[in-house]
Amino acid sequence: MDLYLSNLFSVVLNPIRILFVPSVKIYWAYLASSVLITLFLAFWRSVRRKGFSVREYLGGIFSGKVWFHKSALVDYKYYFLNTILFPLSFGYFVVSAFAVASIFNRSLVFAFGSFQLGESPSLVGIGMYSVAFWLMNDFGRSFAHWTMHKNSYLWEFHKFHHSAEVLNPLTVYRVHPIEGILVNSCGAIGSGLVTGIATYLYPQGITMTSFLGVNAGVFVFNLYANLRHSHVSLHFPKWLSHIILSPAQHQIHHSKDRDLQNMNLGVTFAIWDLIWGSLHIPDPKENESTDFGLKNSNPEDYSKLTSIYLVPFRQIYFKFRKSFRPPLANGVETPSE
Repeated sequence: MDLYLSNLFSVVLNPIRILFVPSVKIYWAYLASSVLITLFLAFWRSVRRKGFSVREYLGGIFSGKVWFHKSALVDYKYYFLNTILFPLSFGYFVVSAFAVASIFNRSLVFAFGSFQLGESPSLVGIGMYSVAFWLMNDFGRSFAHWTMHKNSYLWEFHKFHHSAEVLNPLTVYRVHPIEGILVNSCGAIGSGLVTGIATYLYPQGITMTSFLGVNAGVFVFNLYANLRHSHVSLHFPKWLSHIILSPAQHQIHHSKDRDLQNMNLGVTFAIWDLIWGSLHIPDPKENESTDFGLKNSNPEDYSKLTSIYLVPFRQIYFKFRKSFRPPLANGVETPSE
């Protein structure tokens, strides 16, 4: 009972506690690095561009119109609720990477027998495992994201994330629980498969290159990841934007323009979008759409917490019913009741 109460108390403190967890995107050091990058960009642009006002630039980014916008207030409320509610309920439906690794490892042993590449992995082996883990986890999460944009039923769950009219670091938590289950499960399957292979090759165990217990690649990504959901337009060199998605590329993805919403569906790597034909690299000299949100949506659907949870199910029901509505003899759909 004491252990249960202790765990419950820990979950209730999640909104504050996770700010001190290095594996979480909004770890305080990652937030601090995002602020430093923003300040550096402001002063760098003031040197490179004539007439550039640092004060005006930073004033727009840290404006109360952004941070106290109705959409931002929804982010804050939802963050506090869902960081407590998700681990207590929906989190139990997320596929375990450890379970995937164990099952796949045993399947390999059953199919090919025991195998050992060596007593312990070399630095090259550790590096390869670290990169493969990062890649496959990213592919799983990106594939889930791609699926939600391509499947009209799953899109109803993802619409909540795209309904954000302003962006801030907590917008990354603006996801329906069903989306959270899907994205985290796909990521776990990807990294679990890699770990299953790695532990098959090295039964004694294998570690990965990490900082503060976080995969080294993910750690570097997290240093700038909070700018993806911000009004700081950080572009990468064009060649790098074909490999790693920049914050500016993700911000374009949040545009109200439906065509742009279907671009840059990857999380970290741009290679998935190259494969899917959805890579878009905005020109830093052009001011592409920064009007965020959804067209033709009802703001009330994404302002009340109960609506956030329930409206997607209602919309899916209507879509499902419409798809099975029998046509009239002349080929015209049966009118709505």
